[in-house]
Amino acid sequence: MKAILTGLLLAGLFLAGCGGQKTPETADTAPADTAEVRVTLSPAQYEVAGIVIGNATLRPLNTSLKINGILDLPAENRVSVSVPLGGYIRQIRLEPGMPVKKGQTLVVLENPEYIQLQQDYLDTKAKTDYIELEYARQLDLSKANVSALRDLQQVRSNRQSLLAQLAGLRQRLALIGIDADQLDATRLTRTITVSAPVSGFITSVPANNGRFVNPTDIIAEIAEMSRVYLKLTVFEKDIPAIRTGQSVQFGVGAESSATHSGTVFLIGKSLEADRTVSVLVRPAAVSADFIPGSYVTAQVRVGIRNTLAVPETAVAAFGGKSYVYTAEGKSGAAYRFRQVEVTPGVRDGGYVAIQLPDGLDPAGTPLVLKGAYALLSALNNASEE
Repeated sequence: MKAILTGLLLAGLFLAGCGGQKTPETADTAPADTAEVRVTLSPAQYEVAGIVIGNATLRPLNTSLKINGILDLPAENRVSVSVPLGGYIRQIRLEPGMPVKKGQTLVVLENPEYIQLQQDYLDTKAKTDYIELEYARQLDLSKANVSALRDLQQVRSNRQSLLAQLAGLRQRLALIGIDADQLDATRLTRTITVSAPVSGFITSVPANNGRFVNPTDIIAEIAEMSRVYLKLTVFEKDIPAIRTGQSVQFGVGAESSATHSGTVFLIGKSLEADRTVSVLVRPAAVSADFIPGSYVTAQVRVGIRNTLAVPETAVAAFGGKSYVYTAEGKSGAAYRFRQVEVTPGVRDGGYVAIQLPDGLDPAGTPLVLKGAYALLSALNNASEE
């Protein structure tokens, strides 16, 4: 950015000095696609631009792969809320995107069967209390040889049956959120509340007030975000460079820069039809703007590699292309440069990897290492004259 601003500030000087010149091969609009493009600077312009000449060199750069993907959740963190015993929805105040906490009331349901279930429990409990007394009495009589063994066995059998029924009814009550120990024959409820089983945010509400929901119906869906991950789509040819533990920088949605970081924790073992493999990345922190399904752009650092590179100030971008400038010496008092299109690569520590066109020897080709945008500005000013 500093280089761009410098180039813009120098534009006035270059325009006034008319130092930017085009060779006869140059097209009328800069930069040309096929013709050689050259620019010249006067000594004064050269000094103001702060031109530095040098060569592209091999440097150890952190190389990375640019990979696309989405934010996703494991199946256990996608929770569908339903109820084991259906009922009519009497209260529901949920909207997609709403945050909820574990234990928070989501809906209130009403059903006469809830009353019947409580009655069944209390009735069975009363019978169980009686049979316990009868069982104790039959034990005492049996020990005194007063009661027949057959009577004791019958009472024992009835007792076991009632205890099993009572335990089953207790569990059915627990499934709909009713504490059996708090039941009272004079205070039965026809409504139950359905609470959030986890903390998270609502992703879907396929139910509405007044509707009867069956045990198979989904009332709401919750995304629990503690284990959100990136699901990256990696081409088969790039998989050998991916390893667990590698550092990842990524941006979410429309973010143009990698503002989040993470670590590769799982590499898929199956190829999709398009010859890609899923690679999972765990973010270092869960951000409030993470939404499952969001598009992500990630850069996976795959290691340090000696790469032909120049300072970032040596590369100027224009019209979707990138250029460097070779120094061709002086023509009289003027300094002469040639514009060369390059393919930029990874950026690291103020340097950028480049791929020079065939025929240009990196060791024998002097390049402008500082001042590329100043030259681009002079060239564009000359094109407008």
